[in-house]
Amino acid sequence: MNRKVNRLVRQLFLVGVVCTAIVLLTGGVHAPDGALGKKALVLTAHPDDEAMFFSPTVLSHPHVSALCLSTGNAEGLGGVRATELVASYAALGVPANRVAYVDDPALQDGMDTAWDPAHIARIVAARVCPSDIDTIVTFDNGGVSQHPNHIATFQGALHMLRTWDARCKRPAPRLLTLNSFSWRIKFTGTIAAAGQVIAHTLSGTRDALILASPNMYFAGLRAMHAHVSQLVWFRYLYLVTSVYMHANWLHVTEAT
Repeated sequence: MNRKVNRLVRQLFLVGVVCTAIVLLTGGVHAPDGALGKKALVLTAHPDDEAMFFSPTVLSHPHVSALCLSTGNAEGLGGVRATELVASYAALGVPANRVAYVDDPALQDGMDTAWDPAHIARIVAARVCPSDIDTIVTFDNGGVSQHPNHIATFQGALHMLRTWDARCKRPAPRLLTLNSFSWRIKFTGTIAAAGQVIAHTLSGTRDALILASPNMYFAGLRAMHAHVSQLVWFRYLYLVTSVYMHANWLHVTEAT
């Protein structure tokens, strides 16, 4: 029995080493030229989303602005978490003057709190229309974790683009959405990231795949450590196992 267990451990270790090597050797942005745009808005629902889910994208893009739709005030820590948000983005190389958050009674953090996509669309449009932002990066319709606030964030961005012509007098930005994976994939770290490299290569897709280098991974850890109020034990487990710390698959989403 012990031999079988030892053999299994060695095999799993070898798989992990091989997958990590694949990610390291193929790190960077895998996408057609210009797929990420020149100026991107990373649109999130809560402080810490940027560190937990989007750090490879933020670190890879030459010019990122940020808009967070709440202060994460579910436990009365909104003021603290807003400060942590700015510090987290600083760890990811985004200056405070390009980081904004919303403290709106209609957009309060909570699993049981419904956010109106039309209201979100108005808020995002007020930020995007007068700017030269040409790309919005946000969640997809699975919200990574099925969190209703994440899903509403996606729906709000989509609603804004569907009503763009009535709001703005310039070309609409492209929408890139972060691929949601099942828990079986989500928590297998570099193994899942290596699988994404293979899948992306074989698919011939227009989507962007961004793989974090070791320096980028550690920058993502520093960003998450800026969220001191959120560093409970399972967050540390997430940082070790989550594929989103290593890879972002961004899907080109049409506003149809």
